[in-house]
Amino acid sequence: MSAPLCPVHRVQDIRGAHAAALPLPRCEGATQFGVWDENDAGFVYAGDCATEVGNWAAGILAEDPDVEMHIKALCSEHPEQPAAGCEDCYRDDDEPS
Repeated sequence: MSAPLCPVHRVQDIRGAHAAALPLPRCEGATQFGVWDENDAGFVYAGDCATEVGNWAAGILAEDPDVEMHIKALCSEHPEQPAAGCEDCYRDDDEPS
């Protein structure tokens, strides 16, 4: 049985044993995804396909299983921030007009 493919980018999922630790968001249109490293509190790798980004992160986990990483969508306006809960977007919303 072959590994699943990203339905958008046709990238094969090779996360294997690390799939549970690295759940993938769904790929959509022009959304970019990144590997969020909790220790660095930032993205350490980014790409157009969540599966490709997850595969990269699985390689890191294979070398160092103690690293805490997550696959997250990048904010389209502030790519250094995750789309969900972007601090800069939140701050922009709070500024008086």
